[in-house]
Amino acid sequence: MKFKRFLSVCAAALFLSGAVLPAAAAPEKETAAPAAAPEPISFTDTAGHWAEAAIKRWSAEGIIVGESDGRFRPDDPLTRAEMAIILQRVMRYETTAENLFADLREDWYINAIQSLRAAGVMRGDENNCANPYDPITREEAVTLIARAFLVEASDSPMSFPDAARISDWARGYVAALTEAGFLRGSDGGNFLPADPMTRAEVVTILNNMITACFYKEGEYDFRPFEGLADFVIVGADNVKIKNFDIGGTILLAEGVDYESTILSMVNHYGKVMQYTPEGYVRRLKAASYIVPINPELPLCSYDPALFEKDEKGIMHYKDPTRKSYMGIDVSNWQGTIDWKKVKEEGVYFAFIRAGYRGYESGALNIDKNFEVNIKGALDAGIKVGVYFFSQALNAAEAYEEAEFVLDLIKDYDVTFPVVFDWETVSSTSARTNDMETEDLCRAANVFCTTVKEAGYIPLVYSNQTLSLLKYDLSRVQSYDFWYAEYKDQPTFYYDFDIWQYTQEGKLEGVPEAYVDLNISFVDYSKLKP
Repeated sequence: MKFKRFLSVCAAALFLSGAVLPAAAAPEKETAAPAAAPEPISFTDTAGHWAEAAIKRWSAEGIIVGESDGRFRPDDPLTRAEMAIILQRVMRYETTAENLFADLREDWYINAIQSLRAAGVMRGDENNCANPYDPITREEAVTLIARAFLVEASDSPMSFPDAARISDWARGYVAALTEAGFLRGSDGGNFLPADPMTRAEVVTILNNMITACFYKEGEYDFRPFEGLADFVIVGADNVKIKNFDIGGTILLAEGVDYESTILSMVNHYGKVMQYTPEGYVRRLKAASYIVPINPELPLCSYDPALFEKDEKGIMHYKDPTRKSYMGIDVSNWQGTIDWKKVKEEGVYFAFIRAGYRGYESGALNIDKNFEVNIKGALDAGIKVGVYFFSQALNAAEAYEEAEFVLDLIKDYDVTFPVVFDWETVSSTSARTNDMETEDLCRAANVFCTTVKEAGYIPLVYSNQTLSLLKYDLSRVQSYDFWYAEYKDQPTFYYDFDIWQYTQEGKLEGVPEAYVDLNISFVDYSKLKP
């Protein structure tokens, strides 16, 4: 569930009372950074101020710098020129408009104002004036912020008693930010559109809207981060963001090489936008799929840095408090297996393919090497589970598959799970090509329930793409999960119990082919179904 972050743009008393942010929200707003993070400026007039935390954060980012005498003047009105400087530093615009506002001359603010003009953020008044030294009003400030953050105007009604006083050009932006939970009124509920915005209030608005910003290249790790980011700004090349939930928009600064931005173990279901001299364009690389976060699912409980392969390519988890077990999964494609050698090579468990359903015919088939493999593994002292390659179209076919497998294993000591392995196949004639999520989840549940009622431990096998795009994981979370991803570290956001980390393992006991290698964090042979 996306956290709403309420912002008051009217009265400092709301900030003081704690009505603006949920309890303990302030630490979430700290921006992760490389080791050499900048130090905040120690202003002489902000200690104990209700906006002190926000001022510290944005002074450390270099967005605000204060006066030469060490003051920030938090309660003074902000001028339009100062607002332009702040937004320019946040958004990192590079292009400046060639046509000057009528009242501008060369001065310290001119590039910032002309950059905001080029981006369509600051448009001036009816006389083509920027009015740089005028205090910026609340409705002006909200309008500029909304435009900078690409918030679309809304025609939703507003409950402010003074809503009729909001100018037509600002009404849609005020409504949009209010509807999104970013604005609410003063003590009397009014918006007070023509009142000046203070320096502290503007900084606090930015502090609450921008969950994270990255102005230097490097790796930023947000583990553990609770909640969803509203706006994330990437202002440098070669930024790698890890372990983060981004529910809103990723804004890439002008000139940033968006292909160098890497999201690792990040769930994102918003837009990726970048300003160019031609305007904003949507970038797709950083978020190829739009996947909503499910806050009810358990997060990945493993530290990726603790996974390590030995010289034989066997994966180990270097946490002395968490035991793991080496395993393989095989079918007739592995040919003749010397199970005694496999045992000597450290294999503790093996999943044997019991059978499969034809992806065109729909017929059920026994794996040609099922019997010899399950007998050989058990005789060698290896714990055994089985899997069925499913192409079930519905719950009825999944039940048929489960019964098929149960009949095959009834005479064997199967102590590891019985696995529902439903996969897509690369064929235009596959009968499962149009499988719906609802039907897949029902099929998985029927298979697993049937297996469990027969006295075995059920397990669901899948990879990242199927898990996030085909399954609704909340519908199958009652069962343990076997996750496939062929990397040196898992990148899956949610938790799993077994990881299949390569399909190109080599063992002396499997001389004819590659073999899938797995690491399990559960000894299922010690569990009761």
